[in-house]
Amino acid sequence: MDNLLWFFAVAIGPLLLGAAIVYGMTRNRNLTAPEKRAQTAATEELYDKDERSPTKGPVAGEHPVTNR
Repeated sequence: MDNLLWFFAVAIGPLLLGAAIVYGMTRNRNLTAPEKRAQTAATEELYDKDERSPTKGPVAGEHPVTNR
């Protein structure tokens, strides 16, 4: 029984890990050109929205006048 457990740990475990890595690598694909444009536009929109939002005051450690 003890030998069977070690067989699974040493032989089957790395095979399962390798299969999971291969599966993850095949699922990771590059974005198409329209998807990249949409991603860039959405990111820029979020940054613009964050810059337009009013702040509650200076961040801790910053001087309220000189860091604008």
